[in-house]
Amino acid sequence: MILNPKLLVCDEPISALDVSIQAQVINLLQDLQVQHQLGMLFISHDLKVVRQICDEVAVMYLGRIVEQGKPQALFANPAHPYTQALVSAIPTLSRSKGHQRILLEGDPPNPINMPSGCSFHPRCPQATARCREQIPPMQTLANGHKVACLRISP
Repeated sequence: MILNPKLLVCDEPISALDVSIQAQVINLLQDLQVQHQLGMLFISHDLKVVRQICDEVAVMYLGRIVEQGKPQALFANPAHPYTQALVSAIPTLSRSKGHQRILLEGDPPNPINMPSGCSFHPRCPQATARCREQIPPMQTLANGHKVACLRISP
């Protein structure tokens, strides 16, 4: 912080920490962000924390952004099948009917030998032949967030 950075990159800053320590670290990061007018890139697998502290969320699969948007819209109505599976895995006290956990089949492909087309197609329950052939472009949806999926049209 002594160099007055404009951007703070936090790569899994709270993983493997006790819940009370996690809260202290999050509070510290938020205080630093306000005090020093910092931008913060917060990389995490803890989606509950991401939803709580981020102004914008980007979901990545094998190094590609598959969905991006405001947390409220993205978590309330995920568009990409991978985001849908991630959001369905967030623990809740009461899971409403019709919101079942989405279990993905198979293993992620080797990132050194990426599949053709959409990198998620080998695990996507909704993949089509077109998904195997074409890399989906990022497109903006009506609710303002963006998705890279060939099945979805704006």
